[in-house]
Amino acid sequence: MIHLLISIVGILITIIFVIGTHESAHFIVARCVGVKVLRFSIGFGKTLWRWHDRKGTEYVISLIPLGGYVRMLDESEGSVSSEERHMAYNTQPYYKKFLIVVAGPLTNIFCALILYWIIFMIGFTTVKPMIGTVNPGSIAAQAGLRNGQEIIQADNHAVSSWPSLILRLIAHAGDQDRMQITVANPDSHTRETRVLDLSHWQLDGLTPDPLASIGITPYTPDIPLVIGTIADRSPAAKSGLLLNDKILSINQKPVATWDEFITFILEHPDKTLAFTLERKGKILTIPVTTGHQRNLLFQKSGFLGIGPQFTWPADLLNKVQYGPLAAIPHAWRQIYDFTYFNFLLVGKLITGKLSLQSLGGPITIFDTAGTALNYGFLAFIGFLAFLSISIGVINLLPIPGLDGGHLFLQTIEFIIRRPVPESMLSVLYRLGFSLIIVVLAISLVNDLLRMY
Repeated sequence: MIHLLISIVGILITIIFVIGTHESAHFIVARCVGVKVLRFSIGFGKTLWRWHDRKGTEYVISLIPLGGYVRMLDESEGSVSSEERHMAYNTQPYYKKFLIVVAGPLTNIFCALILYWIIFMIGFTTVKPMIGTVNPGSIAAQAGLRNGQEIIQADNHAVSSWPSLILRLIAHAGDQDRMQITVANPDSHTRETRVLDLSHWQLDGLTPDPLASIGITPYTPDIPLVIGTIADRSPAAKSGLLLNDKILSINQKPVATWDEFITFILEHPDKTLAFTLERKGKILTIPVTTGHQRNLLFQKSGFLGIGPQFTWPADLLNKVQYGPLAAIPHAWRQIYDFTYFNFLLVGKLITGKLSLQSLGGPITIFDTAGTALNYGFLAFIGFLAFLSISIGVINLLPIPGLDGGHLFLQTIEFIIRRPVPESMLSVLYRLGFSLIIVVLAISLVNDLLRMY
């Protein structure tokens, strides 16, 4: 239940932060340039809460949290009195309308910059991208990659973690080209360069796993099945399990790794299981009753509340931390890389190089928000930063109904020196909204397929 409550809190913070900052930027700039704002809404559909300020603006929270909007006084949406015409959006010069529209996406990106700056100042630790196994006959094996090598560069870009390598790898999706990898050999302290032949490489559309698809399994040290942590008031704390107990089997089925153990527990919610343990040199069997947790669709999975007696070896970790000034260029580099990455993904989806099945929808976003918050503060603000960039980039696309569509049409009007005909605008906006609805529907179906 606590896990679910934390997830819900994560979702609410995500909605308020990402959508709230975006729409607040439109709202603030509109007021600063003298445009009257009629409504500020977080969400769509049925109104759950509303409030009016002294300037006549209505603030609304609505049922469907898939976005928001700022509705301004505009002659295209109804009659405007002569006294207020100077405050109508449509009567403003091009530069004012441009500033109002572009404020939303740019604020998303600026907020992401601040969040990454905070992350780099606080500091974090990443696991070095050390190869655990290479599948025989795979793309990685054909390139000559071997177990135990550390990947330090990809396409002449430094790689310090598995996520940074995955981003470089996805950049090649659908291109049917080659990727250059530089690896370090820990045993001989030498480096060598290998080339991955991606001409026949394909990602699974629904559940893409770039590393597995080229035949690489990341290295993880052997984790002994010894209990190192027991959460307070958890099912494990009530069951008689103790710190330093070594788990040998469950229901007389031997358990060899923590992954096997976790999988077994997840598959057995609210069950009494026979744990065979080694405790202070003695073998004993005790009954252990699992609890359960629920995801956002209220699906039940097993929960026990224990962790291993394990810490990562220091030589397999990279510690990253900078001072306030030194953190700025690193935060900016993250913004640049992820902005480029988002535009690249959009291009690959449009050209068919990436399957539409790879799209994640609201369930994926909300589930990730909750999971990130459960992992901790840094993981959560990292998620917020990446999502803010994605929202900013998506809104800059020249699709009617998005901020980029407004900018595109306003620029056309500025060039031709007259408004685009209402009949044409109506068609364009219908097409734009239809496209947005289709993409949302596809992403929602993908979410449901992944969960089931």
